[in-house]
Amino acid sequence: MVEFGLFLTDDEVSSFLEQIHVERTTTSVEFLTDIVTGITEHVPFQNITMLTGPNHRPSNEWIKREMLDGLGGLCTVRNPFLYALLKALGFEVRFVSSTMLEPDCHISLVVRIHGDDWWVDVGNGYPYFSPIQLGDETPQQNWFLSYRLVLNGSRYEVQHLSTDNTWNVNHHFSPGGVDFSVFDHMHKMHYTQPGWGPFLTGLRVNRFWLDGGAIIKDHQASSPIGTETINGPQQLSVWLEQWFNQDFYGSIDLDAAYERWNHNLEGLE
Repeated sequence: MVEFGLFLTDDEVSSFLEQIHVERTTTSVEFLTDIVTGITEHVPFQNITMLTGPNHRPSNEWIKREMLDGLGGLCTVRNPFLYALLKALGFEVRFVSSTMLEPDCHISLVVRIHGDDWWVDVGNGYPYFSPIQLGDETPQQNWFLSYRLVLNGSRYEVQHLSTDNTWNVNHHFSPGGVDFSVFDHMHKMHYTQPGWGPFLTGLRVNRFWLDGGAIIKDHQASSPIGTETINGPQQLSVWLEQWFNQDFYGSIDLDAAYERWNHNLEGLE
């Protein structure tokens, strides 16, 4: 299998762990959980820098810079970076390919620790705070979401509990590792074809902590103080300053993001 070509120095690893408030220790499920939780809490899931960035898939150096600078990104940035981080820390990790609306359209990871495989995903926009051991179908619950990992044939389904108390499949994957090149088509379509996915024709910004979160979906913003409608870059800027670090909101171009978002929407009409 071809090795993914994003590598982190020891100083970069230490800097990132400090950013997500995690102390370095030996490889373990507990350490992995701290890393996943830290990214979920402190690094934004967002498509603003996708909207303002180059109209093509992110390079490895771009991925590294976005994460080390605290900007975050989508599954195309967050999970590849997590892969590289875990490799640098001595974990055994592999990419797995998930199907949502399309095959091979979501990147997630499986980490092997002492012979056991654990699924992790910091790139789906939902707060999966903890790794789940493959084969453990116990529901996981936090303030925002109840979810579980269920084996269906040869594939694992990530299921969410809906308001009518039924389990719905968010995505599903085969646990076998894949080369990063499996995601080439997804990268091309996500970054160049408005309407193939939601990220060139919508706005997504969120971060979750253990007892709350701040979430933007298009014009709707939710936070611990309630839900409000956001219209325009200025209102969004004021809202982001309440819930996100200055490293993020001070480094993004909201005017450019709104301009491309609206341009892409007009192109679909």
